[in-house]
Amino acid sequence: MMKKYGMVLAAAVMLASAAQAGEREGCRLCGMYIDQYQGTSAIVTSKDGRVEKTCGGADMLRLVSDAGGIEAFASVLVHDWLSGKEIAAAGATYVIGSDLVPDMIPNIIAFADQDGAKKFISEHGGQQITFSQALLAVSPMGMTMPNRVNSAVPPPKGSVSVGAGYMGMVKDDLMMGSNQVSSAQFLTATGGLSPLPMIPKKMEASGPMLMANYGLTDRLSATAKISDLDKIMTSTMRNGSAEKVTKHKGITDLELKLGYNLWRDDYYSKFISLMGNLTLPAGDFGPTYRTMPGLQLGTGSVNLGGGLLGSLRFGDFWLHGEVSHLINRENGDDYDFGDVSKVGAALHYTPNYDLMLGLELDATDTGKNENFGVKVQNSGGRAVMLTGVASWRFLSAFGGNFSLNGSYGLPLYEDVNLYGLGTDYAATAMLNFKHRFNY
Repeated sequence: MMKKYGMVLAAAVMLASAAQAGEREGCRLCGMYIDQYQGTSAIVTSKDGRVEKTCGGADMLRLVSDAGGIEAFASVLVHDWLSGKEIAAAGATYVIGSDLVPDMIPNIIAFADQDGAKKFISEHGGQQITFSQALLAVSPMGMTMPNRVNSAVPPPKGSVSVGAGYMGMVKDDLMMGSNQVSSAQFLTATGGLSPLPMIPKKMEASGPMLMANYGLTDRLSATAKISDLDKIMTSTMRNGSAEKVTKHKGITDLELKLGYNLWRDDYYSKFISLMGNLTLPAGDFGPTYRTMPGLQLGTGSVNLGGGLLGSLRFGDFWLHGEVSHLINRENGDDYDFGDVSKVGAALHYTPNYDLMLGLELDATDTGKNENFGVKVQNSGGRAVMLTGVASWRFLSAFGGNFSLNGSYGLPLYEDVNLYGLGTDYAATAMLNFKHRFNY
């Protein structure tokens, strides 16, 4: 596993080295090419004469806020949306929350005077604000992306995010219901059941994963995710005399999600969205593993789900919430995976525009599987996971930015339905690239 983590880090270093050769000017915060955003770009000049450009008003305000205020600069200029002329940022009038997102979110657009701003609002909506109000309207990051909880914040139209990473999960706590037990206790407790030839000892799942997200409109986005996993189950004989290792390797089902933003405030700080889920049977459903559902790579069926999402920004913090349900349908082999209900919340802290640290808490209730209409007792269950997450944006290049994202989750509570293995940990690491196509 460590070798594959190392490959992700090595790829990041290679990309950083390659970026040094690029000469096209990009925004330091988001990496987007300045020449594609001339109508919104800002020019920031430090007191030592160094000139820097940003793609738009939001990233300019982030630089100013990070420096402690506009007094830290010799000059800060923005472009008037209507005429394209350079004007002093402090004296400009701004519009936030319109139906146009020309650069970053929140969509803060500059105007030379109030008349121009009012005319724009009459056509595109939004609110008129001052420079001081605009400074208070931005957070270090325009949005954060949770790991186990979905975000209600849609990416702007044309924004694309692609990621390649690695996941690892280990289950090695023998449990009866919600209680951790020893092998001896397990044998005593199952004495009245039909004899079990093997006792589960350890379950491992690891492998690379790919994901992509695209902003179809400023309110509608699509996400795809697929993995290539090695699953290994180790069991011991009832008398402990021997071990048996069972493996299943291959790609998983393809997960597709659509997010639609129902409502947001003009300051891009509050969001309510709907989510639709669709899983396509790309992974192998192995009839051999009917009684060991943890080894299955796919469900063998097309499954549907949906949920309600909410996101809230306050200062340097983002709070995300999710309530969702996934319906797993019976496949052609007369096997039905249990439906999954989920509720979760994530709290993310963004001390600056390059770093995010957070905690995520989610609870899931998974129904028991059914094999030829008979419930599989050692399947489904309930779990509460606490996950630490972090994201570091380490490079702006190639018209976008690169970040390293990681997570490490531990169970706070598990009930495995009769008997099974409890989770030790679940971890991910991912290299991500974000870019926005100019419209």
